[in-house]
Amino acid sequence: MKRILCMFFVLAALLTVQGQSMASTVIGGDATSKATADDILDIIFLIDTSASMNDDIIAIGNAAVSVVQNLNCPDCNVYVRARFMGIAGTYGSVFNESLSSQSYKGSVNNLEDNGWAAAAAASASSGTWWVNDASASQDYYHAVVTIGDEGTDNGQPVNQDDWNAAYAANQAAINNGVFLFSWVTNDPYTGVVNLFQTMAMGGSGGGYTFSFAGGGFVDDSAGTGNVETTLERIICTAGSGGGSQVPEPATMLLLGLGLIGLAGLRRRK
Repeated sequence: MKRILCMFFVLAALLTVQGQSMASTVIGGDATSKATADDILDIIFLIDTSASMNDDIIAIGNAAVSVVQNLNCPDCNVYVRARFMGIAGTYGSVFNESLSSQSYKGSVNNLEDNGWAAAAAASASSGTWWVNDASASQDYYHAVVTIGDEGTDNGQPVNQDDWNAAYAANQAAINNGVFLFSWVTNDPYTGVVNLFQTMAMGGSGGGYTFSFAGGGFVDDSAGTGNVETTLERIICTAGSGGGSQVPEPATMLLLGLGLIGLAGLRRRK
């Protein structure tokens, strides 16, 4: 009996581990299958896993699976593979994969390295995260979404190191054809909104000139945004070929939150 019970618990533990590892990649989209999709999107959501982000991780994690699997994009028919990763550490059943194992910043990685983590993800070689298995009649897109409330290097405050990390992310995304989205959650530290917006949308800071990285920017510093809507808008923007650097006023009014880049500009890859 003890041997049977032992085997039962070992099997249960293995199934639990397998279920958790599968949960970090959610497959869905509004196409009925990969074969019938017009577009294929691989997208990585990277989140600061420090204590100040617990409520945001829970909210995004709770919404992620449903949004991806019940996607409804107005401008594309997309098959989505969404991967959810903690920057250095894991949290919950969705963000259960850690980017820190990739050693993106030497041998020590910080929970709040949003810039360096995004740079590492955008630079990943094909076949590691970016499968690119689209057929000749399909468009293939890949995107990174970096989510946080502090600086992009070792958290707050915003200083030169943060601008260095943000620029590394911006350039890695552009050089590798990856759409970069940045998402500031509620109650960020001083300077974070400008830092995250510049990282994705372009501008200047820290002695650098940033370019538009093809994605968008979400400003939910007031904590009034709808998580489900934000997730869907980001995925649909990436799945339709990226964002527009200067959205029309009607687009901004429609969103009701700080997501820039929903003009649906299609860019063939």
